[in-house]
Amino acid sequence: MKCSKCSHQNEGNSKFCSDCGEALQPVIKNGVPVWFWASTLICCLMLGGLGYAFYDYFNESKQKNVASFTETASDAKNVQQVSIDTVDQKRSEVDQETDRVALIKEVQQKVFTVLTSNSFGSGFLYKKGGYVITNAHVVQGEVDIKVRNSNGQESAAKVIGISDKYDIALLYVKDYANAEPLALESKESSVGLEVIALGTPQGYENSASIGYITGIGRDKEYKNFIYKKIYQVDAQVDQGSSGGPLVDAKTGRVVGINSLLHTSETATNFAFSIPLYSMLEQFDAWAANPLTSAQVLQLAGVYDNYMPETTASVGSDKEAAGQYVQSFRMYYEYALNQGDFYWIADMLQVGSTAYNELEDYVNDIAGQGHTFDFIDNIVQDVTFENGQYVVQMNEQFDFYSANGDYEYFDRYKTYTITLDEYGAYKISSIDIH
Repeated sequence: MKCSKCSHQNEGNSKFCSDCGEALQPVIKNGVPVWFWASTLICCLMLGGLGYAFYDYFNESKQKNVASFTETASDAKNVQQVSIDTVDQKRSEVDQETDRVALIKEVQQKVFTVLTSNSFGSGFLYKKGGYVITNAHVVQGEVDIKVRNSNGQESAAKVIGISDKYDIALLYVKDYANAEPLALESKESSVGLEVIALGTPQGYENSASIGYITGIGRDKEYKNFIYKKIYQVDAQVDQGSSGGPLVDAKTGRVVGINSLLHTSETATNFAFSIPLYSMLEQFDAWAANPLTSAQVLQLAGVYDNYMPETTASVGSDKEAAGQYVQSFRMYYEYALNQGDFYWIADMLQVGSTAYNELEDYVNDIAGQGHTFDFIDNIVQDVTFENGQYVVQMNEQFDFYSANGDYEYFDRYKTYTITLDEYGAYKISSIDIH
């Protein structure tokens, strides 16, 4: 630093001149020490750098916050939308379930348990005027029966139409002459249609089972009935469901008549339903021109003439009793060759010796491969004693065993026929002479 007194140039940071001893004064520029300006410049540079750093940091943070806020808001919106969609879906499912429950309750009011003298099935109101559809095999051999509604109320019913080709029958129920029938589907349904089967499976009335049509166009023949283009369904049905309606689960329209159950030890059971559209013409014809009682029984193959319901009048008709036994023999041949007691069960008095013995015998020989060929069944005599018919028969038939052996039989039998509570004939005992 240069001394202001002697102008000596001093080295370093000395406070006094090394030549004259004068105190040294810092150089002043424009009245301000140089160090001040240098310090100020350095501070400005440092502050500028810090300011830029802070600006960059806060600007980046702001952008991140904005992006985060935007993303959060978007997520919130999406979550809200998902929540709304989930609620709407659940509400729709609840509404559909509610509609289905209401539909089933409505349809059940027009579905009946069909009660015959010794069995039961199902049926439904198809046409205004009191007309109820069921299967022919449910009411075969009967004219005056009963139906019971979903509330347990019973009404008298009469068979006014029955087919010996297709498994269909029509009932007239006076008590429902003014009731609105179920809606009907007049065209073929498709595979995948969701359906509800209603009826009385195994005696459990007011039952409803949901399933789908899993096949169409099936053709079958069973017990002298032809089933054409029937629906295959996976809804759960069982004995007693026969004659009940198969309805569209969305519209409630009847699409079919539940008729057959396929059972297997190795596969899941499924059912067959007669397409309603294919039989509507026949039902309408019966409703317009009902069959007489005699015609119903003739078509059923049980009697040639209608049996009045009073004991006195029936007792005088010996010929009809003999014809009844002859009809029984025809169905007994089917039962033996097919190993199926069903063919004759409704012609026997439940709990009688004839019922128990023949049920055991048919079940014992079922599946063994034997063949029975009934040749002749001749009525020898008919008497009426103590409210019962006693029919003497001469019966001839050929027997072929499973291993090919042949034997001819010529037997004389006595059939005892009683009258049930409806006045229908039932065989109670069979004695071989």
